[in-house]
Amino acid sequence: MIKQALVIIALSIGLGALRQLAPRGIHWMGSWPDASMPAEQAYKLMAKPGDPGFISLQETISAHSQKKALILDARESELFKEGHIPGARNLPYYEYEAKAANVLGDVPADTPIIIYCEGVTCESSFFLGRDMQKTGYTSVRIFYGGFPEWQKAGLPLEKSEKIN
Repeated sequence: MIKQALVIIALSIGLGALRQLAPRGIHWMGSWPDASMPAEQAYKLMAKPGDPGFISLQETISAHSQKKALILDARESELFKEGHIPGARNLPYYEYEAKAANVLGDVPADTPIIIYCEGVTCESSFFLGRDMQKTGYTSVRIFYGGFPEWQKAGLPLEKSEKIN
């Protein structure tokens, strides 16, 4: 029995090593952004082909002040209630299917949309953006510095008792 288990483990390791020879092999060790990494650099590290594009803090401020985009907060509802970008709608990634119709029901598919979450260590904005693209939204961008970058810049915040 132990001999069989060792053979299976050895075969698994061998097949895993062979997989590395194929194009786009799975990395043995990941390279992940940390909170000190600039947002654009972290975005480039995490983005996959076809992902929504990056949008900087300055571009987000401009779009927000000119009301040229819908801003979505992909964080959990409790974090949204504690503070968010003024006028943002809350659509946590894990609740996309359940809440999309309510949160996005009045939003045409070509509306510019900016998604953010808890900064460069949070991938919820990517996941939500990918799902939104799959369901037909064509102008989605990721503010990867997210809430921490907005807050650190001393920009206005809004608190909510209820979620949209």
